[in-house]
Amino acid sequence: MQCAKLDGRFLKVKAKVSGFLIVKIEKRNMPEQVIVTKKSNTILTTALPDLLNAFQTYMSGVTYSGQNAPSSGIILTIQSGQQITLTFSGSPTISVTSNSAILLFEVADTTINAYTAVSEELVTTSAGYNIPIATANLPVTKQPDEILTLTWIITISISTSGNITYIPTPTPQPGGSSCGGSSSGCSYCTESGANSEYPNSNSNCYTGTLVGLSAKYMQTNFITTQLFTDMFYNTYTEGSPNLFTQVTGTTLIIYTLYCMPIFAVGVNSFFSYDSNTEKICYFKNQQFTPIYLQLYFPSETQPYIGVQIEFTT
Repeated sequence: MQCAKLDGRFLKVKAKVSGFLIVKIEKRNMPEQVIVTKKSNTILTTALPDLLNAFQTYMSGVTYSGQNAPSSGIILTIQSGQQITLTFSGSPTISVTSNSAILLFEVADTTINAYTAVSEELVTTSAGYNIPIATANLPVTKQPDEILTLTWIITISISTSGNITYIPTPTPQPGGSSCGGSSSGCSYCTESGANSEYPNSNSNCYTGTLVGLSAKYMQTNFITTQLFTDMFYNTYTEGSPNLFTQVTGTTLIIYTLYCMPIFAVGVNSFFSYDSNTEKICYFKNQQFTPIYLQLYFPSETQPYIGVQIEFTT
């Protein structure tokens, strides 16, 4: 696809990113003695462009050109100027509301070390890169007989236009198709001649072939929590080269040449499907978990359709 052709019908989504840091200090073996403090953070100006760059790296195989820190976790800068990196205890905890996606990153220092931290930095992992996300300047003093726990909460508040719905999904949900049939070069979705957007096709499907959220919301435009949480933290690697995404600053566009009523996107997977003709064209996988978004256009006069997601802080 050519960027100059981005004159199609794009559904608009806005995502505002915010966060804060919670610090808990408790006496070792005396959990009833706890001190808890909270501090607003500053989302780094480089964070969103770098995250979108990494997202496009694993979705569309582009070369990552953003920052890459030595490691991920919460980095403490202590009074001496030295830095201490506390690694995540696991993957972030994900929760949702009707209009937001929330990630909780947690670290703990159970050592007998004593220090005073003057600032903190959150560094997450995306597509194999460690990306600085936010900073805070919360004074923290840890004594040898204390356990320090830090929880960094990132909230993405999601606002959609009336013709696309946000579906909160606290756990990854499947989508796409379990279509059976022959697989060969796709001839249904082409720009011109043999220039196909999709390297594979699957025809001779059977009725009811859509799965997961694609089947449940067959005629609905939607976007799920996982697109946003996967953007801030994932363990994926660089994806296969394709031309379904475009990043400009802090705006992400996911789009396709219009040729079938349904366009769905999952982790490094894209497909178009027509339930009337039971034809499907897909890139990499026809069924995927998680599903990020789905568009339903029974007819369209513009050459391209897609979603435009604008991230702000």
